[in-house]
Amino acid sequence: MKKTLSLFLCLLFLLSTCAVGALAEEKPSWVREDPASIGNTIVVYSTLDDPQQATVENIWYQYYPDCTIEWINDSVGKLIARARGEVNNPQADVIMGGLFESDGTTYHDVLQPYTPTIADELNKLDPYGYYSFFDVQYMALVVNNDLVDELGIEINGYADLLQPELKGKIIMADPSASSSAYRQFHTILALMGDEFGDDKSWEYLDQLIANTDGVITTSSSTVFKSVINGEYVVGLTYENIVQMQIEQNGADNITLVYPVEGNTACASGAGMIKDCPHYEAAAAFLDFCSSAEYQQARAVENCARGVNVGISYGNYPADEELGVVTIDWEWLGTQKDALLEKWAEHWAEYAG
Repeated sequence: MKKTLSLFLCLLFLLSTCAVGALAEEKPSWVREDPASIGNTIVVYSTLDDPQQATVENIWYQYYPDCTIEWINDSVGKLIARARGEVNNPQADVIMGGLFESDGTTYHDVLQPYTPTIADELNKLDPYGYYSFFDVQYMALVVNNDLVDELGIEINGYADLLQPELKGKIIMADPSASSSAYRQFHTILALMGDEFGDDKSWEYLDQLIANTDGVITTSSSTVFKSVINGEYVVGLTYENIVQMQIEQNGADNITLVYPVEGNTACASGAGMIKDCPHYEAAAAFLDFCSSAEYQQARAVENCARGVNVGISYGNYPADEELGVVTIDWEWLGTQKDALLEKWAEHWAEYAG
C-alpha cells in the first residue's frame, strides 16, 4: 500500500511539474515575469486606426490584463508637436506608428533610447536605438473603380496621375503632417527621376501638384476614405491600409495599385517618450510591439508586414516583383527638413 501511494505521489508530482513547465512555456519571453510590475496604465500617442488598435488590445490584454491602454489618436506631425509642447511635463509614454527609419534624428528630441529585449528576433533594428520596429510599409495608390471607368482611363502608376482627366480628382496628404505622405514624397523622388531628388523628379512633382488642383489633407486616413466614398478618383497611400479596406471592411469599389515605376520598403514602429510617466509599462509595450505574437496578428487582421522573423504572411508581392529600390535611410534622415522645406516652396508655387 505504501509503495502504491509513493508511486502515486511521484506521478502526481511529475504531472504537476510538467503542467507548470507547460504554463511557463506558454508565456512568451517578452512578457514580464510579474505582469503587475508594469503598473495599471500606459498612455499611447497613436496614428493607428480603430481596427489596428483593436489588434493591439486583443494581444496586450492577454498578457497584461490590468494595464489599461489610453489612446490619443492623431497624425504623427500633430502627436510630435504635442509631445514637444509637453517636454517639461510628459503626458504620454509611447508614440506608436508614423516613426520611420527614414526620419533620421528628427524626433529624437522627444524620445529616449530603448532596445527591445527580443532584438535577436528582428530582421531590422533602428541604428540609433530609438525606434522599436513592427511594420514594413510599401507604397500604393487607391483607385475608385467606378469613377475611373467613367473617365475611361487607366491608372497603373505615378505617371498616370498626370492625365488631364484627373485634374482636381487626386487626393494626397501633406508630407509635413503625415508619415505615409512623406513616404510617398520620397518614394517619388527616388523613382521619377534618373537619381534621387534630381530635377526630373521635381519636375514630375510640380506637374502632380498642379494636377491635384490644390487638394491636400493632413490626415492619411482621409485619403483612402475619400476615394472609397467617391469624392476622389485616386489617392496616394500605402499597401496594408488599402488591403484592409478590401479584405476586412468589404470595400469592393476600390483597387490597390502598386506603381509600375517601382516601390520602396521602409520599416516603422514605436518609440518611448523621454521621461515618460510609466517607464516600465512603456518598456513592456515596446517589447510587445516587437513580438511575433503581435506582428502575426497584424499580418492576419491588419494585412500588414512586419520585422519579426517568426511571422508568416499571406500572398504578398515580393520586393523583386514590386521593383523595390534601395534608399540610404540614414542619409535620407539628414535631408528630411530640407526636403520638406523645398516641398512647401513647390506646393506654394504650383498648387494653384
